[in-house]
Amino acid sequence: MKKITITTDVHNGKIKRNRNLVLETIQSFEGKTIILTIEKAGKKRSNNQNAYYFGVLIPILKSCIKDSWGEVWSSERCHEFCKMQFNFYEKVNEDTGEILRLPKSTTENTTTTQEDFHHEIRNFLKEWFEFDAPLPNEEITLNF
Repeated sequence: MKKITITTDVHNGKIKRNRNLVLETIQSFEGKTIILTIEKAGKKRSNNQNAYYFGVLIPILKSCIKDSWGEVWSSERCHEFCKMQFNFYEKVNEDTGEILRLPKSTTENTTTTQEDFHHEIRNFLKEWFEFDAPLPNEEITLNF
């Protein structure tokens, strides 16, 4: 199954950006049944959200894993783990019914989905390591 995402703008009921790409993409499915989904584009995750994620949540996760599991994980490994656990989509093999969980890039998150992602990580830290991660803009001192 092929899924394509195209961003465009609508003015006066007409597509104003990437119009040819939209038409070419539809034509590429000639003879196939397709599903068109149209949704309003959301604001992408903010720089502050990204800084909170990599500057607060990832270091806390690294520390908790080291203290509790005795394993040293890189920031990149923690990031990949978080994406697989909390920021993923599922792909179904239509022949076998097998489901794959595939990580999504956090760069595609909206401000809302990024905060949902952070919420899931904070819950994980609490459930697995009994660690209450601070909320964004919460002033605390962390001792690692």
